Amino acid sequence: MSMKIIHSRPEPSRFEVYLIKPTRYDDQGYPVRYWKGVLPSNTLCCLYGLTEHARREGALPGVDLRVHLLDESVHKISVERLAKAASRRGTRVLACLVGVQTNQFSRARDLALELRGHGITVMVGGFHVSGTLAMFREPTPELRELLEAGVTLVAGEVEEHWTRLLQDAYSGNLQPLYNFLSELPDLRQAPIPLTHPNYLRRFVFRRYATIDTSRGCPYRCSFCTIINVQGRKMRYRSPECVERLVRESYQRAGVKFFFFTDDNFARNPVWEEILDRLIVLRESEGWPIEIMLQVDTLSHRIPRFIEKAARAGCSNVFIGIESLNPKNLLEADKRQNHLDQYRELIAAWHAAGVSTHASYIIGFPHDTESSVREDLERLITEIQPQRASFFILTPLPGSADHKQMVARGVPLEPDFNAYDSTHVCFPHPHLDPETWRRLYREAWERFYSLENMRAILQRATPKQYWDLFWNFLWYKAAALVEGIHPMMAGLWRIKD
Repeated sequence: MSMKIIHSRPEPSRFEVYLIKPTRYDDQGYPVRYWKGVLPSNTLCCLYGLTEHARREGALPGVDLRVHLLDESVHKISVERLAKAASRRGTRVLACLVGVQTNQFSRARDLALELRGHGITVMVGGFHVSGTLAMFREPTPELRELLEAGVTLVAGEVEEHWTRLLQDAYSGNLQPLYNFLSELPDLRQAPIPLTHPNYLRRFVFRRYATIDTSRGCPYRCSFCTIINVQGRKMRYRSPECVERLVRESYQRAGVKFFFFTDDNFARNPVWEEILDRLIVLRESEGWPIEIMLQVDTLSHRIPRFIEKAARAGCSNVFIGIESLNPKNLLEADKRQNHLDQYRELIAAWHAAGVSTHASYIIGFPHDTESSVREDLERLITEIQPQRASFFILTPLPGSADHKQMVARGVPLEPDFNAYDSTHVCFPHPHLDPETWRRLYREAWERFYSLENMRAILQRATPKQYWDLFWNFLWYKAAALVEGIHPMMAGLWRIKD
């Protein structure tokens, strides 16, 4: 009697990588989530592109590497779902909490600890981890708590290390801390960020994407974390890479509007080559693409910059004006801003048909109740940007302001949820907290008053009119009803 031997085929190894952008808690303790979002996460797209590149390059031979994008501002995160995936035979799960800013750290901490409670491998990176380690070198108490729970912390940029991180995670050999802050990557030929169509469906504008064409900034603003995390030397993606990214996003996902998230595109060493390629796409190939840029207050002095930006499809420009008080600008080490050029700057962009958006900070050391109101009127009547965003000065970990305040023993707000530039986080020499909050709200109310909105629309070109009109409604509702910056808000808040 013969026996039939049945050979069972082993299950293929599977590696499930979850890229999770955590949200923050609101003042009542609810995670901030919307039915539809406004601004896709550039960090998610960068890491999605890096993970897909690692998969194509065979970083884990014989392993079925799968990547999932979860943005908690528009997705409900189910820890149970990840735990169930991790329990499957032959499957390993890695949860990466990415791009975590200080106001999102409390939520990231809670998710990380819950995931670790289910035995899931967790990595946490982003500006809070990177900024803190950039300025203090050693982990602070909130970072030590995660390390003690078995969470891996990642500081710095990972373009040149992501494949190794994935390999370490899959093999169970992750280190407690990876610090790449002193190893700034060359971005010229780095894998391009990828925009997943399914991700874009979670947003109000499905044909909208974010791109970082460069990183770093040459200036020294004391409130900025960029310069201490990404450096003061501008590093950039090659013009060929940017063109390929735009082409692929347009062809794969129908993206027509690109927000260049560079802290200062005007200082990108290859800005002209990038704009020239976009000009060819628009003028020779007929692509209906538009871009939004962030620039400094000297951008109008760069020969051909505004002209080429407009031809390349720049419809909106975000400018860091920050203050109209020269003492404040000196205190913040923002010496590149010259008050006598503000009106010329705004007028130059308007002459090219580009809508201007001014960034303005309330709470610099020389601000008083009367000076803030006076400067706001000057901003509206003299400088005349078409849009404005207002922020409460916030000493973010990773900034010189934060490090100096810690060294001086200034009492800082212990709740990281408050570090969103809409809450008061430290005592001011001239403004009590209630007055400070009232001035912040008054700034939004005054700029987006019927009187000023009407004046702006009367000065606008016909092409700009309806874009400005709908933006006014959105900004007024988000800032004054939701109490959140419009670019961080969304459509139809969900609480659970």
